[in-house]
Amino acid sequence: MTEQRKALKAIAWGMAASLFLSSTFIINSIISGAGGYWAWTAALRSLFLIPILGIVVLLAGQLKSTIAAIKQAPLVFIKWGIIGFGCLYTLLAVASLWSPGWMVAATFQVNILAGMLLAPLIYPDERRRIPKKSLLLSVVIVAGVFVMQFDRLTQLHSLGNTLLSLIMVVLGAIVWPLGNRRLMVDLEHKGLYLNALQRVLGMSVGCLPLLLVLAVIGYANSGAPSLVLCTSSLLSAIFSGFLGGVGFYQATQIVSKNTVALAAIEATQVFEIFFTLMGEMLLKGTRFPGFYAQAGFGVILLGISIHFWNAWNHSRKFQHTLTLSI
Repeated sequence: MTEQRKALKAIAWGMAASLFLSSTFIINSIISGAGGYWAWTAALRSLFLIPILGIVVLLAGQLKSTIAAIKQAPLVFIKWGIIGFGCLYTLLAVASLWSPGWMVAATFQVNILAGMLLAPLIYPDERRRIPKKSLLLSVVIVAGVFVMQFDRLTQLHSLGNTLLSLIMVVLGAIVWPLGNRRLMVDLEHKGLYLNALQRVLGMSVGCLPLLLVLAVIGYANSGAPSLVLCTSSLLSAIFSGFLGGVGFYQATQIVSKNTVALAAIEATQVFEIFFTLMGEMLLKGTRFPGFYAQAGFGVILLGISIHFWNAWNHSRKFQHTLTLSI
């Protein structure tokens, strides 16, 4: 398969993944509005995800090799599982207490920049280089995201809570690409090559210590989770954790050696904003955002369109480079 076809395939995976990943923001928003306790919201999703992924990996005949990999490098999975999954969903669950889901999804797009800016600290090889054009395009997209925030700021009753929510989402946007990318690098160093399903399962198992702590906090403060909360978390595990998480990891794995295409894949997550907004409008009656949010949408769409074109063009040059090196 040529690098251009890989890029197109990965972008398609990324866009599909963003549809399912958006369910996290929608469900968190609904649970928060219904009074669901944040610790249970953060813990149950991943707790439900483990058996779901375990069954799928077992049916694929890959459970034995996944368990062997976890046994060979337990600290790697625990460390990046807690950071990349546990901390992420805890931060998003708390942030949803004070901001609508679509706004949380919008702020979370800071991860597009975070993934590239963290590259020099993550990779030991040529992937540590930050592609300047991709960085500039991601800055444009994130600028559109922050323009959208003005729509929310014009309606604020509690500036402190909203700013705290934004800070938590930004932290989540940093730990998400950090956990994903560092896990791949650490596994490469140990000669362990797992597919997307196996990696998500490994990270989910790795974050179990934090999940158990969250469950204790949730039970101590609100008792056992309600049936509605369990049902919502199960749906989040299926749609966001399984379909969305695995889809996104699959997309990044397809172009893992092509830093420009990888940046474009991470940028596909901006579609979570649109999907989340549409979901909240249908399920919660959220009104269509005002002028600032619409202007931000326009900037984001422009940035992501150029991002895709840049990835396509660079993949052609990348293919030529690979051909010459053979």
